[in-house]
Amino acid sequence: MTTEYDIIINELAGSGHGKTVWEIVKPLLEQRQIVFEYRVSEYAGHTTRLATQFAEKRRQSLHTATRVLLVIGGDGTLNEALNGLMQVPTDDPMPLAYIPGGSGNDFARGLGMATDPAIALAQILNNMRARPLNIGTYHETFKNEHRYFVNNVGLGFDAQIVDDTNRSKQKGKLGHWAYLSNALKAYSQQEGYPLTVHVGRQRDRYRHAFLCTVSNHPYFGGGVKILPQADLHDDQLELIVIEEPHWWIILWLFLLLVMGGRHLNSRFVHHYRSKKLHLLVNSVEIGQMDGQTIGNRNYDLYLSTQPYPFWIDTSIHDHH
Repeated sequence: MTTEYDIIINELAGSGHGKTVWEIVKPLLEQRQIVFEYRVSEYAGHTTRLATQFAEKRRQSLHTATRVLLVIGGDGTLNEALNGLMQVPTDDPMPLAYIPGGSGNDFARGLGMATDPAIALAQILNNMRARPLNIGTYHETFKNEHRYFVNNVGLGFDAQIVDDTNRSKQKGKLGHWAYLSNALKAYSQQEGYPLTVHVGRQRDRYRHAFLCTVSNHPYFGGGVKILPQADLHDDQLELIVIEEPHWWIILWLFLLLVMGGRHLNSRFVHHYRSKKLHLLVNSVEIGQMDGQTIGNRNYDLYLSTQPYPFWIDTSIHDHH
């Protein structure tokens, strides 16, 4: 059975890196005589619509070949594609492939994908079968919203950074420094908020939560290993809650983070690992999902994971 690809490219991902990646990948596809059709994502939310259209077309066609959706862009592009695919009800979901072309590429890092576009492409083209990976899913009851995520969902501090970073025009140019300056700005903006965490029969109330991030794999903010135990291959989600301590403790936590995940032993840091989480925030807070802002509001979030078929074989390495 041959494999054919429907491709969505976000050329603007990673300050134009998506376009560069596509310029490398396209001639390689043509050279190998791969059958593909492609669309360029032109605005926020466009990738979701394109993914839905491709999945609909696949559902209506007679299966003569395996059709795979290949996304080239950043984590946000991948998130949009996944949410678009999930809008088409089917027992046989369209396998999802991905070539990192963003600035953070945390999902690719969590999966152990090649960063070189040509090798990443080989990890897709030489793949033989769909492999299930776990994706996160949430239901937010106040707005009755059901969404899927590949990396993380955060309320408070990290969402504030995401919001500032997405607004600031120099995104991607200064890399870690821009991120750090936005982190300091977000620190001054973010106040402690009331958070209730339900896990199983346990119910924990925090009067001054500062950061609350649920993650599907270890990486965060373009390579910070925030939750070393998290894994795309298991059905567990990890939650980190940091209470509002003094600025010097934040600095100390930041240093520990950068030095490789020893922050989890601080008494201001609370860590959960579970298949199902329920978070309740009774104050207006900013939220983010996979690096995109999900509004400024109260939240009643039910989170869990479910498998989705991906078309990537990371055992293929560089042969040079």
